[in-house]
Amino acid sequence: MPKVGKMGYSDYDFKFAKTILKQHFPGFMDEIEDSIKQLQHMLFLGKTKLGRGTRPTPAQILEELLARKGWQRQQPVTPQHKRLKFDLKKDKVAIEIQLSDPSDCYNDFLKFLLAYNLEVIDVAVEIVYDDSVKGTNLPRLSKVRRDLEIYRSVLPCPIWVIGLRPE
Repeated sequence: MPKVGKMGYSDYDFKFAKTILKQHFPGFMDEIEDSIKQLQHMLFLGKTKLGRGTRPTPAQILEELLARKGWQRQQPVTPQHKRLKFDLKKDKVAIEIQLSDPSDCYNDFLKFLLAYNLEVIDVAVEIVYDDSVKGTNLPRLSKVRRDLEIYRSVLPCPIWVIGLRPE
């Protein structure tokens, strides 16, 4: 069952991703949560909203907030796979912010799988919407969770799935 976070998100911990982040990449989880908290503050002030048709998009805002904390944008999955890029990467942690098309989550899973199997990353983060966000055909936490459970036996990469909430 997804847990409701204290800072405006719900989450799903696939294959102990949060434990790996806490133990092997201290501070990374705090950077991600702090960026979400800053986004939530912007939502509260009415400077942006979750869903489609907002400029700048919540994904652009989150990417900028994380880049300010040293996360590298548009990083190739591997030197041999330069066309495949993560939204953000720092050390051996990759982040994909998927707030537009739910089917693009499958591309993210494949990038995570490739990078994990080649030992480029140790853990991944997938940021989508919480189920409470209004709109049609949005990538939501419950769908990502169901998909990961289906692919559990073939997807070894630990993934922390975050569902952004409107409040």
